[in-house]
Amino acid sequence: MGWLGVVGWVVGDTAMRFWVGAGVVYGGAYALPMAAWYDWPTAHGWRLFNDGPEWKQMDKLGHAWTTYHLAYLLKDWGLDCGYEAGRARVMGALLAWAYQATIEVADGFFPKWGASLWDLTANTAGIGLFWLSEALSSTPWQVGMRFSFHPTPYARQRPDLLGAGAAQILKDYNGQTYWLCVFHRRLPVGLAVGHTAEGLLGGYGYEDPAQIQAREHRQWVLSLDPNWTFFFRRPWWALRIFVAIKTPLPALVYARSQARLVWLYF
Repeated sequence: MGWLGVVGWVVGDTAMRFWVGAGVVYGGAYALPMAAWYDWPTAHGWRLFNDGPEWKQMDKLGHAWTTYHLAYLLKDWGLDCGYEAGRARVMGALLAWAYQATIEVADGFFPKWGASLWDLTANTAGIGLFWLSEALSSTPWQVGMRFSFHPTPYARQRPDLLGAGAAQILKDYNGQTYWLCVFHRRLPVGLAVGHTAEGLLGGYGYEDPAQIQAREHRQWVLSLDPNWTFFFRRPWWALRIFVAIKTPLPALVYARSQARLVWLYF
C-alpha cells in the first residue's frame, strides 16, 4: 500500500467526526497529567530516566491501564463513527500508544524525572492486553483491566508528592489497586486478581534506598467482579466506564506472608 493508500485508509466519510472526537479525548486526557504533575518553568534538556525499580511498579500498571482503556475508548468511538471493526481497532491501538508516547516525551524535559523506557514498555503491555482481549472476542472468554482506589494516611505525610483531595486518586499509589479480570460470557461475575502496595512515600531520588525497601511491601488481592457485558452493551460509553472501574466487593488480601479478608474492598 503506497502513501496515498494509507491516507485513503484513514480519511473517509466519517473521518471528520472521528478526528474531532479523538482530538477532544486527547486534549482532555493530556491536560489532566499536565495539571497534576508538571511544572513547566522547571523544564530542562531532554533526558532518559530509569524509574523501573520505584513505587513497586504501581505507576507502570497505571500506564498499562490507561493505554488499554484509551485504546478501547478510541476503538469504540471509531465504530460509532462508522469505521469498520478492523480499522477502528488499529486506529484505537495506534492513537492510544501515540498519546502515551507524547506524555513520555514531555517527561523527558523535567528535572525531577525524565522519559522512561519502562513507561513505554508498560504502555505497550497495555496495547498487548487490548489485542489479547480483542482476539478473545470470538471465544467464550473475556479479559480486562480495572482500577479501584481508597484513601490512605500516607498522602497526609507527603501531600506534595502523593496529592491532596481528589489528586490522591492519581498520585497516591498506596490507595490504588490494578486488577486483571477474567470472565466467561455466560456468567454474570468473573475472577479479579489485584496488585497494590503500601509504604510508598517516595521514589529512589527522594529517600535512602534501604529505608524504602524496609517500609514498602506489595499486596495481592483476590475478588469477584461483575461481568458488565453480560448485563448490557449499549450505550458503549457507559459500558466503558463500568468496565474500567472495579466494583467494591469482599476480597482476600495477601501481604507479608499473611492473608486477611476485607468485607468491602475499594
